[in-house]
Amino acid sequence: MGLALTDRRPVQFAFARLAAYGEALARGLRAHSLLYGLALLTYAVAAAEDLWLGLPLDLGLVGLVTGTTLAFLFLMIFLWLAGDSARLWYTGYKGSPFLALKSRLFDDILAPERVSNTIHAFLVNGIFFVGFLGIKKAIPSAVPFSWDLTFMKMDRVLHFGLLPHEWLAPIFSSPLAIFIVNVNYNLWFVVLLACFFWQGFAARDNPLRQKFLLAYLLSWFIGTCVLGTIFSSAGPCFYGFVEPGPNPYAGLMASLASANELYPVWAVPTQATLWQSHLAGHGEIEGVSAMPSMHVATTILFILLGFASGKRWLGWFFVA
Repeated sequence: MGLALTDRRPVQFAFARLAAYGEALARGLRAHSLLYGLALLTYAVAAAEDLWLGLPLDLGLVGLVTGTTLAFLFLMIFLWLAGDSARLWYTGYKGSPFLALKSRLFDDILAPERVSNTIHAFLVNGIFFVGFLGIKKAIPSAVPFSWDLTFMKMDRVLHFGLLPHEWLAPIFSSPLAIFIVNVNYNLWFVVLLACFFWQGFAARDNPLRQKFLLAYLLSWFIGTCVLGTIFSSAGPCFYGFVEPGPNPYAGLMASLASANELYPVWAVPTQATLWQSHLAGHGEIEGVSAMPSMHVATTILFILLGFASGKRWLGWFFVA
């Protein structure tokens, strides 16, 4: 009888665990209902716009968005467990490392509320960004590029007759300086993923997490889907392709290309791929939209998140 009871415990644990996951997912669905609404609205707008313009809604992006986020999630879990293993070894833990890591995995990493938070955040993110990318890709078809000349003139007025890169040329003109700036530019993607995973993969849902996720989606929707469409522009790197006459950014682009011959300036091949995809109507990287800058908008959001979380050091890190 004792053996039978022992054999039954894993089954009972599994059923209890599944029930806990079900309850947590149901609660999470209600808690994330506003986020789901915004994501589905964005997807619906993209579908309607593509139908109006006669463009296909690329459902293949579902796999791209979901696959990328899941890959980073599994990497984060692996690094978390690896860090715990190193800590146990360093502190001379006397118990069973296997049991300690098992407890961490099931009682913390795979706890019902954390799993629910993660699933809902990732589903919302996936649905939203499929719609978002559809809208962004359609911007030049819906509203042809028409603001680049105006923004260039505004830059001259705001910067006392010069363009911003002309003021910065004495500091950032060397190939090494350009390389360092480009590294910093690309590190933004790491920070973006880290902040999304920090809140999306949180152990507890709270008002700050909900506010961040909502503000995160609204920043992209209002910034690119709304303002990016209204102020349709290709940006300095493509200025010569969309505006006739002299290209005031030709010197800047030549400097980037020259630096790329000495150091890997990833922006240069990315820009080439993006424009070729724009001309072909499909490609590896799609969606030309330069104004407003989502690098700036999301960085401000990360600063606010850092300070609001009570971690002032993190807020100042994002400022830097």
